[in-house]
Amino acid sequence: MPGTTTNLAETLKYAYGVKKVQYMFNTESPTYKALSKVKKPLGGRGQFIIPTVVRNGGAFTGITEGGALPSTLAPDAAEATFSLQEYVGIYDITWKLIQDSAGDKFAFQQAVQMMNDGLENRILRNLNSDLLDNGKGRLAVLSAADNDTVLTVNALPRCETGMVCDVMDLTDDDTKIGDSRTINGTDPIGRTVTIIGAALSGTAAGDYFVIQDTTDVTSQSPAYHSNGWLSVVSNANPAAVVGNYGGLSRATAGNEYWQAVLLQGSPAGTNRALTEDVLLQAQDAVREKGGGKINAWFSNLAILRRYHEIMASERYLALSKPGVISGGIGRKGAGEDAEDGLTPYEFSGVPWHVDPFFNANVVIGANMDHFFLGVGDNEVPRPISEVFDNIPFFRQTSSATFEVAWYFQMEFMSDNPSAGVQIQDVAES
Repeated sequence: MPGTTTNLAETLKYAYGVKKVQYMFNTESPTYKALSKVKKPLGGRGQFIIPTVVRNGGAFTGITEGGALPSTLAPDAAEATFSLQEYVGIYDITWKLIQDSAGDKFAFQQAVQMMNDGLENRILRNLNSDLLDNGKGRLAVLSAADNDTVLTVNALPRCETGMVCDVMDLTDDDTKIGDSRTINGTDPIGRTVTIIGAALSGTAAGDYFVIQDTTDVTSQSPAYHSNGWLSVVSNANPAAVVGNYGGLSRATAGNEYWQAVLLQGSPAGTNRALTEDVLLQAQDAVREKGGGKINAWFSNLAILRRYHEIMASERYLALSKPGVISGGIGRKGAGEDAEDGLTPYEFSGVPWHVDPFFNANVVIGANMDHFFLGVGDNEVPRPISEVFDNIPFFRQTSSATFEVAWYFQMEFMSDNPSAGVQIQDVAES
């Protein structure tokens, strides 16, 4: 439905106690902000190749005096290839609204600004969601079978009221358990998503919400989403609907260099407590793998609380009198969280970032020198009037409305996935 005088009247006709419309929902996109600090434009046809040495050349050995020389050994290399995922955003606005608000330039600016801000919030939220996930672009994941219209999910829902989504079957990434279902509401605290229409049937744990017609083996493969932390920092290939990361198969012998370290519970899928030992294992594993030193941790808020409990339990002795270290071990001090999710917490001197939408029961550690965003000519999502020459901001439609379209190309890229570690099965309670 386009922006109309009716549905925007309340933002235009009164004098309010604030200067702009307030957004009464979470508009954070910390993971996008953290990764977008380094952007690399992809020229040509939006393709990017990373050559990788997988075997050193030459031979080195001891010999006897005057002995025969060893045979040489040839080097070997591989190429990781990437292409950008296209994204578009669009809204429409009625002629009447434009004319009704044009008499007051501030009302006109406020109407257009509200539509632009709302679309930008949605764009950044969805890009952030892609960068968190496994390449499928999941917006919410069922924690168990739930054949209802109010569905319980396993983490803070990334979908928003009004979005049209498909509910996909995890077993094949092809069957739509719910086809083009409109989100009627989300409960961030209760971890529920409410859909319009009949109750779902045949659901199971792991089934997931995606933007309609963007993830489907039959029709949309590879999925219309960027890769995310779970598919980039992994020891296995992404799902078939996503495709091998960088075009390299992690299942091929000799391609172990393209595998990141994955630490799981015992057995896999069994949650265990977050401990210092687990985090130290993760740091050591990245070093052993050749990825260097972790310089950033990422998790959701619940896991950060578990980390705080570790820190709160630490004690020290001073003058034979026990006490708590001021501020708590691992805390740099109080302060508001940064846009990139940076918190006052750190482990072994490494800062801890929090994204409230982060995947359940997962911690990511990474050397951020090896993880970045590939982008097109415009480094951030912008209206096409700012991207291409001689394109108007408002585009005429076949109805009494104008459209405004935004455009962006992006892919989550890495020149060394083993510079990260994924810790799964971390208990949140």
